[in-house]
Amino acid sequence: MSASVQVLELKYSALEAANLALVAANKALALQNEEKEKRAAELAIANGELAYENSEKEKRAAELVIANTELAYQNQEKENRAAELVIANKELAFQNKEKSKRAAELIVANKELAFQSKEKSKRAAELIEANKELAFQNDEKEKRTSEMNELAFYDPLTKLPNRKLLVDRLQQALSTSLRTGQEGAVLYLDLDNFKTLNDTIGHDSGNLLLEQVAKRIAACLRAVDTVARIGGDDFVILLQALSTRNLEAAAQARAISNKILIELNKPYQLEQNPYVCTSSIGVTLFNRKESMVEELLQQANIAMYQAKKEGGDTIRFYDPHMQEVINARALLEEELQVAIREEQFKLFYQVQVDASGKAVGAEGLIRWIHPERGLISPIHFIPLSEETGLILPIGDWVINTACAQLRDWQQQPHTRELGLSINVSAKQFAQSYFVDQVKLALQRFNVNPTLLKLELTEGLLLHDVDQAIDTMNTLCKVGVRFSLDDFGTGYSSLQYLKKLPLEQIKIDQSFVRDIANDEIDKSIVRTIIAMAETMELNVIAEGVETEGQRQILLREGCSNYQGYLFGKPVPIESFEQALVG
Repeated sequence: MSASVQVLELKYSALEAANLALVAANKALALQNEEKEKRAAELAIANGELAYENSEKEKRAAELVIANTELAYQNQEKENRAAELVIANKELAFQNKEKSKRAAELIVANKELAFQSKEKSKRAAELIEANKELAFQNDEKEKRTSEMNELAFYDPLTKLPNRKLLVDRLQQALSTSLRTGQEGAVLYLDLDNFKTLNDTIGHDSGNLLLEQVAKRIAACLRAVDTVARIGGDDFVILLQALSTRNLEAAAQARAISNKILIELNKPYQLEQNPYVCTSSIGVTLFNRKESMVEELLQQANIAMYQAKKEGGDTIRFYDPHMQEVINARALLEEELQVAIREEQFKLFYQVQVDASGKAVGAEGLIRWIHPERGLISPIHFIPLSEETGLILPIGDWVINTACAQLRDWQQQPHTRELGLSINVSAKQFAQSYFVDQVKLALQRFNVNPTLLKLELTEGLLLHDVDQAIDTMNTLCKVGVRFSLDDFGTGYSSLQYLKKLPLEQIKIDQSFVRDIANDEIDKSIVRTIIAMAETMELNVIAEGVETEGQRQILLREGCSNYQGYLFGKPVPIESFEQALVG
C-alpha cells in the first residue's frame, strides 16, 4: 500500500474519529441544551412563582397598610370613646346625684302630699257633715214651706185645695175660656144632713166621711178639673175644657155631676158605723163672656140651695131655662136607651127613580116611634145619640134591618133589583169592627151585596182619609157600593175625592131647592154633574119637589132623583103599595 493511500486512510480514519467525536460532542451539547432548556423552563416557572409571590406580598403589604390604618383609626375611636365614656360617667354621676336629690325631694313632697290628703279628708268629712246639716236644714225649710203652702192653699183635713187656691184656679180657667172659646162649669156640692151625722155619731166620724167624700169626688174628675173644700161639708168642683157649644157643655157638666152623685150615694164605713149619705149639687156655666169669680160661686151656691129645697140628692142649674133643657136632654137619653132595648125604631123608605120615573131603589131613613109622643124625627135624637155613643147600637140595627128588607125584596120579581141606601155615622164607620159588622149582616140575610149602598158624608171621610179608603176598598171587594151624601156642603177636595172608591155622588137638596131661580145653584149643580161624569160617577139629586126642578136637572145631565115629587119617606107597607100602584 502506498504511502499516499495510507496517508489517506489515516486522514479518513482521523476524520471519522473526528466526526464521531463531533457527533458525540453534538449529542453532549444537545443534551446540555436540553438540560439548559429544562433549567430555563424551571427558571421561568420559578420566576413566575416568584413574581406571583412578590405580587401577593405586595397585596399583603397593601392590606397591612390598610389594616394598620384601620387599626390606627379604631385606636383613635377607642381613645375617643374612652374620653366620651369618661365624660358620660361624669354626667351619669351628676345625674345620679341629681336623682338622689329628686328622690329626697319626692320623699319630702310625698310626706307633704300625705299631710295634705289627710287634711283634705278632714275637710271632706267636715264638708259632708256640713252638707248633711245643710240638706237637713233645706229639708226642714221645704217641710216648713210645704206646711205653709198646705196651710195657705190646702185644706188640712182632706188635702184638697182650699178656697184661696180655688179662686186662683177659677180666675185662670176664666182666662183660658176667653182664649179658647171652650166653656167651663162650677159645681157647688153640699152633703145632705151632714149636721145630723156630726150631732149623732160625732165629729170624728164626720171628718172621716169628709175625707172619703173628697177621694170619691176626685176619682170622678178629669186631670184638668179641680175639687176644693171651702169649709164644713161644702165642696166646689171646677170643670174646664168643656164643649164650645152651650148645650153640649151643660150636658157634659150634668153627666159629671150625675157620676159624682152616684158615687157619693154608695155606702160608707165610718169606723164601726155603716152610713149612707146623699148630696145636692148646684151648677153654673161660664163661657167666653167676662165673668166674676165670686159671682160664679154665688150662682152655683144658689143652684145648690135650690136642689136642697127640692129634697136633695139632685142637681140643679142656675139658669132655669137651662135646667129645663138639661132635664129634657137627660130624659131623651134615657128614653133612647129604652128605645134601643125595645126596638122602637122603624125604617121609612123614600123612593129613588131614574129619568123615566122607574123606581131603581130607595133610601132607608130611621124614625123613632115613641109609645107616648108618636113619631120622632131623627134631627131630634141622632145628634144626641152621636154624642152619647148610642149611635153604635142604632147603626147596627139600621144595617141589619136594611139587609133583612133586601132579603124580602129579593124574593119578589118586581123588587128583586131594587137597591137600598142607608146612612152611616162617622162614629160607626170609624169602629174597627165596622167591616165585619156589614159582612155579617149580608151573610146573615143572604143578600146580594151590590144592592146595599152606604151613604157617607164628606166630614166623615176627612177624619182619616187613608183609613176610610181602606175600609171602603175592603167592602167594595165584597160588592157593597158607596155614595157621597150631601155633596158640595162640606170640604170637597178633589185630591182625596179621586182616591175614594165611590159609585155615586148625591147632590144636596140645598142646591136643588132654588135651582129654578138661582143661577149660582144651577152653576154649582152643573159643575157637580160635569165633575161626576169626568170621574165616571153616578149622580142622584135629593130634595126634588117640582117637575121644573126635575127638568132642569135632566137637561144638565142628572137622571136619578129622590124627593117629594116622587114620594115621601113612608113605612114599608106604604112604599111597597106605591110600587105596585
